[in-house]
Amino acid sequence: MLINYRNEMLHDSSLYRFRDPVGALATCTPVTLRIRTSLENVDSVYLCLFSEGFRQDHLMQRSDEYWQIDITAPSVSDVYWYYFTVNLGGKLCYYGAGGRRTGGIGCVYTDPPPAYQLTVYDAGFKVPEWFQKSVMYQIFPDRFQRSDDQTAQKGMAYHRSKGRRVYYHEKWDETPLFAPLPGEATYEPCDYFGGTLRGIEASLDYLQSLGVNVVYLNPIFEAASNHRYNTADYFSIDPVLGSEADFESLCRKADDLDIRIILDGVFSHTGSDSIYFNREGAYESQGAANTPDSPYYPWYMFKHYPDQYQCWWGFKSLPEINEDEPGWQHFVITDEDSVIRHWLKAGAKGYRLDVADELPDDVLAMIYTAAKQTQPEAVVIGEVWEDATTKYSYGVKRRYALGGILDSVMNYPLRSAVIGFLKGMSDACDLKYFLVDQAANYPGPMYYALTNLLSSHDVERVRTALSARIDPHKMSREQQASFIISDSQNKKGARRQRLAAILQYSLPGVPCVYYGDERGMNGFLDPFNRGPFAEASYDLTPDYRQLAWLRKSADALMTGHVVFFAPDADCLGVLRYVVGGRDALGRQAADGVYFVAVNRSETRRLVVFDYLSKNSLFVEAHQRNLRSAFNGSSTCQLSLQQYELRDALLEITLEGLSAVWLKIG
Repeated sequence: MLINYRNEMLHDSSLYRFRDPVGALATCTPVTLRIRTSLENVDSVYLCLFSEGFRQDHLMQRSDEYWQIDITAPSVSDVYWYYFTVNLGGKLCYYGAGGRRTGGIGCVYTDPPPAYQLTVYDAGFKVPEWFQKSVMYQIFPDRFQRSDDQTAQKGMAYHRSKGRRVYYHEKWDETPLFAPLPGEATYEPCDYFGGTLRGIEASLDYLQSLGVNVVYLNPIFEAASNHRYNTADYFSIDPVLGSEADFESLCRKADDLDIRIILDGVFSHTGSDSIYFNREGAYESQGAANTPDSPYYPWYMFKHYPDQYQCWWGFKSLPEINEDEPGWQHFVITDEDSVIRHWLKAGAKGYRLDVADELPDDVLAMIYTAAKQTQPEAVVIGEVWEDATTKYSYGVKRRYALGGILDSVMNYPLRSAVIGFLKGMSDACDLKYFLVDQAANYPGPMYYALTNLLSSHDVERVRTALSARIDPHKMSREQQASFIISDSQNKKGARRQRLAAILQYSLPGVPCVYYGDERGMNGFLDPFNRGPFAEASYDLTPDYRQLAWLRKSADALMTGHVVFFAPDADCLGVLRYVVGGRDALGRQAADGVYFVAVNRSETRRLVVFDYLSKNSLFVEAHQRNLRSAFNGSSTCQLSLQQYELRDALLEITLEGLSAVWLKIG
């Protein structure tokens, strides 16, 4: 960093006066970039715009204290980067991104600097509006609800006939199996609680009462495990769960209640105990491990036949697929009755794609295309744990977020940021920067469809994460099983979880609730995060119902613009609004203004929110148009308490571990 000029130059990519518009751009759309300097000896300023195999240098023009350039976004969708080269009396310096961010206020450097991110996405990228306005609920099928019949028992008998280990929990409230069964050397996820598709169907009224529009099911296809990520037959519902007729019935009943069912697509690998590989000989037909003449043999990558083959993360029970193999592509994706198409025709409304990083972008695009051809309003969600706009995997720059590949990704970074803030590992300013960067870097269509989760089957439950002061990754399964969260810890965790949910429902994107989180279920890592659905202490179900109702009550809270505030290390504010009859995606919407503020401290905080301050993401014309709304009384939708706004200032006392949700104007 060049210290001498750090106070004399400024570019803030999150403010409209420096970058207009702020955020990702559709291809071939205009953008104005400015840098301000108070120095008199500036001879020239260049904007350097680049990506892999692309570079443009644009001479900027001086306008008062700013240097600016109007450019058109490239015609090729990609993540581009830019910085400024400043000629000071014949000497060069550079202005680029500062700290660990790719946006916001930058720094002056003596050498080519870290660059600002400029995401350019396909101008035709659209995500189904129904999904962007949804509330999602994730169900691990074996652990949600039994049905009053012998479906599960018959299914377990079927698996036993295949020579598979099966253990049934007679009591619903037992702890999931986490150690080898007596007489066995290794642990296997072979224990079942007997949840079924009919059980889920019987619970749809409950889900509707939670405001749920989308149910995402962990794998439901036949497999030799309770999690079913080791698929045995893509065209058969696991008999423990029911039948294809049961699935179709579930989808019909869900449709009647305006609830859509999304499936888990596990396509990077199959089970070794599958009809396709058949290493264990459970099926009469010939799998790839039985003979090279098998029609499935080309799907797999053998190093030494038949016992050495490429497998997912070294697990021999999960032989990996060669996704470039035409026969596999026809079977799973492109044929008229491919796996993808078959289940969409049977009633599914989309897929969550397991380990999307393991599937090449061209294969993801084929899945996306096949899904949209079969059902234009289908959604395709990717399991991506990092920032999907800048993700590299296996040395390849991924194009997940640019259009034509995925509609949405699982927003694990948001989960980490919210939990870190509520546990005091970061402050409100850190969380604000994170939220601003996501809003600026993701294309609008995907940003408003991000799957905003706080728990899942792959991480500890949010109640546990916010209650326990221990990293479960440093604990053995035995330690996790025996760990007791005290009542006081759980009570505090519940108060924090309520704040997390308030943020989850007030932010752009699709709130995704993991089954039982609303009840206050605890659970460390797999398998403890997959316990049977149950009542728990400090139930938050009424809160989740209220939050879903609030979110759906106004266009502004679903697809409205967003601005973030951090007036205090412990307090974060989220402003959502629609002005001028158009939402953030340019669609017709009802005007409205809402403000959510959260205090993560255990003590009260007196804070002031200034709605006319220079704030990231705030369109200056919108700010002016809303000025009159920021005066007068506002009502908290959570408590019905009245608050006064004067001259666009909200002075408010927030009690410890509390929040307000204001309807303004």
